[in-house]
Amino acid sequence: RLDRALRAQGIVSLDSICHLAAAQKPAIRRLVEARARRGELVPLALEGAETIEHWARPEALAERAAPPPGLVHILSPFDPLVLPRKRLALFFGYEHRFEAYVPAAKRVLGYFALPVLIGDEIAAALDLKTDRANGRLLIRKWTWIAEGGRAEKKRRIEEALARFERFQLAR
Repeated sequence: RLDRALRAQGIVSLDSICHLAAAQKPAIRRLVEARARRGELVPLALEGAETIEHWARPEALAERAAPPPGLVHILSPFDPLVLPRKRLALFFGYEHRFEAYVPAAKRVLGYFALPVLIGDEIAAALDLKTDRANGRLLIRKWTWIAEGGRAEKKRRIEEALARFERFQLAR
């Protein structure tokens, strides 16, 4: 569990390692502390989350190239990046709401909104519906999260939507 979290997340906390497995926290804490004593993990203090312990492998902290700025990901609300809401808010400053069970009149983002990640920024949330009968992807609601550069971001998102539509409608 710890190795998988480190591989997937890079920087981990006890909560992020044990997401949906709280009973494993004591054992995971002991393992993290043992690896930290051996220098296999480095403790980190993250701005905005100083009271939450985080760790990373030393090699993960080595300077890396930034992700390509145009890389666009349309994420499911159940994506491992989105599901741990506190972590999403800490790293991206975005608090996602899953609104499928919220009365329609009280929805802000839409029934099944998908966050859109461009580079290292959540740029928008899209409430999409697949119309299989007509072979189309419908945009029910588009909510901007990011400020600035919307024309270029919209172009990139529309390109990603074309690929997403082909994927959703593939037989």
